[in-house]
Amino acid sequence: MKSFKNHLSFLIPLFILLFSIQFANMLDRGLEKYELKLTNDYSVVIVSQRQLTLNELRLTLSNISSLNEIDKSKYIKKLATTDISKSDLVYLKSSLPNFYTIKLEKLPTQDELLNLKMTLKKLNGVIKVETYKKAFEKLHQFLILATSASYIFTLFIFIVSILLIVKQMEIWTYAHTNRMYIMGLFGAPYWLKSAPLYKLVIIDSIIASLLVSISFLYLPYIANLDIINKNLGLDLENFIIFFDTLNLLVISILLSVIAVTATILKDEK
Repeated sequence: MKSFKNHLSFLIPLFILLFSIQFANMLDRGLEKYELKLTNDYSVVIVSQRQLTLNELRLTLSNISSLNEIDKSKYIKKLATTDISKSDLVYLKSSLPNFYTIKLEKLPTQDELLNLKMTLKKLNGVIKVETYKKAFEKLHQFLILATSASYIFTLFIFIVSILLIVKQMEIWTYAHTNRMYIMGLFGAPYWLKSAPLYKLVIIDSIIASLLVSISFLYLPYIANLDIINKNLGLDLENFIIFFDTLNLLVISILLSVIAVTATILKDEK
């Protein structure tokens, strides 16, 4: 029973630490996909008195991925069903400027967006640039807030969990002090007298990693993440079972081994 409590005292903070890391990773992936979706959906509208080309724009703005001209004819055809005369329609078609939509390779910052608008306005023939700044700012602020919150949350959990893990390491080391001291007197090497502690933390690291992986496998069914994806377009069902489990295992073993080694070396001084 005492051994079980000792394992539990180490497993709980390690589980919380790994869970927070994976949660932040999941949110980061979701935000990355959401940002890509925003980039694909977001476009800048240009009104120009002359024809523009993609190569021309890329000479001054490297972030532009595509330039598409808005077809004016379909809007003029709608006017043809009204009482406007054919001569007026011909004049309207010839006098209307050219309309373009620009797609960007990545979502710009506020400063980049302002610079993009100013640069486009300086081009010969451009009479108006519409960036939909207010709508863009809301989406961009949401991304910044969500990303910052995930990092702060993970950092806080990381610090608390590490402190708890180190404290448990000190308890385990103290419990094995006499055995390690006697083995040291008989000339046992460091790895041999410390082997039981390393064995404990490696076993618990494997258990904690598997528990976190199982939790994230069933999380979509518990938290209804598909509803979040449907309502917000934020895909949080992105757990990669093999890669993420291996990543969690490496992190947990590495942190545990470092904690054990640091505690033992500190007590031996």
